[in-house]
Amino acid sequence: MGRSRKHRKRFACGHRGFGQWCHCCASSSCASIDRAAIGCASIESRLAEAIAGSVCSSPIVRSPSRTKAIAEKQAWKLSFAADPIDLRRLPRAIVLKARGILAALDEGGEYWQLRGRRLRGDRTVVRIPVSYRYRLLCRMEGDRLMPLKLLSHEDYNPLVRRKNRV
Repeated sequence: MGRSRKHRKRFACGHRGFGQWCHCCASSSCASIDRAAIGCASIESRLAEAIAGSVCSSPIVRSPSRTKAIAEKQAWKLSFAADPIDLRRLPRAIVLKARGILAALDEGGEYWQLRGRRLRGDRTVVRIPVSYRYRLLCRMEGDRLMPLKLLSHEDYNPLVRRKNRV
């Protein structure tokens, strides 16, 4: 016996869909349709804000929580400018852990205190585990560690196997 399919509804306007009202008529693409004549007048009562935002030229008024979320997102994007290496396309938890490790290294912490180890072929390169799946590569320059890259374990493995590493 197979799975039951979700059945699309046919709305009074003639469109098909899954929802409680016709989302096609709610968008601006069908704004010229006379909704009252085809039975979609209830859309305007339920989605007055959405219709006003998409059909009218007036700007959408955002709620304070939405404005706060946008501000937090912009602050998150701006925080990457202070990082010594590129952390932009990594998960948030990994970025926060990596920033903690980089701060510990800047304060003078030793790599072995952060469970870091030197590579066997190139002893100037140090790998520090950020999580189970991510590694931070650093190069020893004198007595300081200079961060090179933050890699996933899948990207890290072939890099370590190569003769010309980093």
